Amino acid sequence: MRGQVDARHPRALAICDRCGARYNHDQLSWQYQWVGTKLQNLRKLVCSGCLDNPQEQLRRIILPPDPVPIMNARPEASVQDLNPLSAIGQSANLFKPQYGNPIGTLTEGGGLNAAFNASVNKPAVQSASISVSNSSYGNWVGINWTGNQTPDLTPSTLTEGVITHSLSSATLIAPNNQPFLASGATTYLIQGSSIGDGNSSNWTTLGTGTTSTATGQEIGVSLGGGTLYQYHRVAFLGDGATQVSIAQVAFSVAEIGEPTT
Repeated sequence: MRGQVDARHPRALAICDRCGARYNHDQLSWQYQWVGTKLQNLRKLVCSGCLDNPQEQLRRIILPPDPVPIMNARPEASVQDLNPLSAIGQSANLFKPQYGNPIGTLTEGGGLNAAFNASVNKPAVQSASISVSNSSYGNWVGINWTGNQTPDLTPSTLTEGVITHSLSSATLIAPNNQPFLASGATTYLIQGSSIGDGNSSNWTTLGTGTTSTATGQEIGVSLGGGTLYQYHRVAFLGDGATQVSIAQVAFSVAEIGEPTT
């Protein structure tokens, strides 16, 4: 017993709620703990040896308000700085058209944008696809480098510029649940064009190869620059029966490219 007994000055005895030792009641203290932004009494009377400091990690942090923004701010151009020469993603800045717009025939599943949204690991249903492939190279997805220009913001007296690029390399990634062509291996073409329509005779082949039967296959193709084109695409040879899908395309351009009128 750690409490004191005095017949002349009686003091009540009590048991510590933690250690079970006997103390004078006035030697025990209430145990408090942080709950949100306030201290809450846990209704436990404990001795000095058992009394804990309230745990600060349980205390809610109140963040101060954001500072008042300045007028005419000039933030860093993060989209361009982090991905200056890639077709992955769409430019958030309409005045920076070098990222272009997607084009092609793989409009099913996730649609054309799915091939350029920087999401690599996804199934065919979320990829750019066509459910019944063409038996030729009519199964394709590509980029129109001039596509993001905004005519409404351009004075009528000026001619729209045409953005062109040459490619240093390209990366193709299949869906994570099937190969590029669902029925098996096939061939692909990486091509450039100044017209960009579906007619194969208007496209110049820059690189070619054969896919495997593996799901999620990643193919890297070195192209080495060369001729500037407004349009680039990757086209797959279909079988006229099964699905063609591509999870992601990355065209790495060899230069920034200059608008021509």
